[in-house]
Amino acid sequence: MAGFRAYIAASLDGYISSPDGSIAWLKQFDALDYGFNEFMDHVGTVVMGRTTYDHLHVLGHWPRTTKRCIVVTSRDMETAPDNVESWVGDIGRLVDDLRGSTDGHVWVAGGAKAIRAFLDIGAIDHFDLLVMPVLLGEGKPLFINSDRVTRLSLLGSRTFSNGVVKLSYVVG
Repeated sequence: MAGFRAYIAASLDGYISSPDGSIAWLKQFDALDYGFNEFMDHVGTVVMGRTTYDHLHVLGHWPRTTKRCIVVTSRDMETAPDNVESWVGDIGRLVDDLRGSTDGHVWVAGGAKAIRAFLDIGAIDHFDLLVMPVLLGEGKPLFINSDRVTRLSLLGSRTFSNGVVKLSYVVG
């Protein structure tokens, strides 16, 4: 049974991108390995919101993987690479479909609306947050408002030499 995981970086003040959606501020932290490649070794499917997909696709960052990619969207995707498919409809049904997968975990890659939607239906099992030692002051927040309270239990933390802190949680 596939688990649903979030793995994302945020500034110390809680932003995942600048106001225009840029993640260029993360480039300064590229010198170290934070466990992403090991994480991806266990992922079979990547799920993301349409805004995240469009932003990464325009920048040429996505898709660069052989992993199955599902974009949760309400708009038609006219052109998409072979490993990218769209999902229009009930996220709960998508979760049910993917739970039975045997090719690895499902990475809910973002953005904030997608992560919140999966958290709100109780789909995310594990949450890895990389807290980057930078204050952006403004931007797109990691979490958007919700009426649902989500409890997290800390599994562990790791501090890197450049000040990045990785927090790993079990959700629920």
